[in-house]
Amino acid sequence: MKVAALAGGTGSAKLLRGLSRLDIDLSVVANVGDNVWMYGAYVCPDIDVTCYTLSGIADSSRGWGIDGDTFAALGMFARAGLETWFRLGDRDLSVCMARTEMMRRGSTLTEATEKVRRGLGVRSPVLPASDQELETRVDTPMGDLHLQEFWVRERGLPRVTAVRYKGARSARPTARVREAILEAERVVLCPANPVTSIGPMLAVPGLRRLLADSDARVVALSPMSGRRPISGPAGKFMKALGREADSVGVAGLYSSFLDAIIVSREDEGMRRKIQALGVECEASDTLMRGPDDELRLAKELLRL
Repeated sequence: MKVAALAGGTGSAKLLRGLSRLDIDLSVVANVGDNVWMYGAYVCPDIDVTCYTLSGIADSSRGWGIDGDTFAALGMFARAGLETWFRLGDRDLSVCMARTEMMRRGSTLTEATEKVRRGLGVRSPVLPASDQELETRVDTPMGDLHLQEFWVRERGLPRVTAVRYKGARSARPTARVREAILEAERVVLCPANPVTSIGPMLAVPGLRRLLADSDARVVALSPMSGRRPISGPAGKFMKALGREADSVGVAGLYSSFLDAIIVSREDEGMRRKIQALGVECEASDTLMRGPDDELRLAKELLRL
């Protein structure tokens, strides 16, 4: 089975690890909205957490970065007078620097990502949603913040009044993304933040239409349980969009192309509202406590 998975963040990485254990032809379409320039390097958090997780080197205790990484470069940056609220380990930074150098020499983000994922031994293609720069911007009482400033520097505390995807209008899905979606038999939306991980991809002109036009069955794993996200600030962002911060709100955001969704057993009472949106709904244990849960949910999504 050919499977295209739209992914962003640590929850997505866990499910991708489960999908990678199955006998399928998996391609990952990765969010680029949280990419940011830091320390002179182009940092791609969602691309990198995917590559690190699928190569087995991710730091599982932090949920990001590389296991056993050191922070000598960050210490020197601080001594040189730079702000160091964005913590990149030495090996993590070296990947970002290599990507930046490849792009400086003319490679696209897709081409640079391909070299990185092959170098790390990742079997599945990891495809940036777009090669054009796209930033998720958060409007707050503090002003306009890059998503990383909001989530990392400010710890997600400011009130969110709006979310924008800077650069989205001029962005386009890459040829490889188009191919992965249109040739897929199943498209999986991973349990990522619907606004800041999946949302930037859907904001790329043409990508939502690709999902609607694909012959693939499009399925999702809800990142919500009850009226709260399983992790992260998804609830705050959903409310800023005027959406209910629950699985009904998630299904509503995706309903123009979504065929079916798996929700938490706690959300089983929402089944009728979700089905009224034209989306099939099944309930399951959606917590991924370890490899067994990751594999179980991956299988459930492909059977859905």
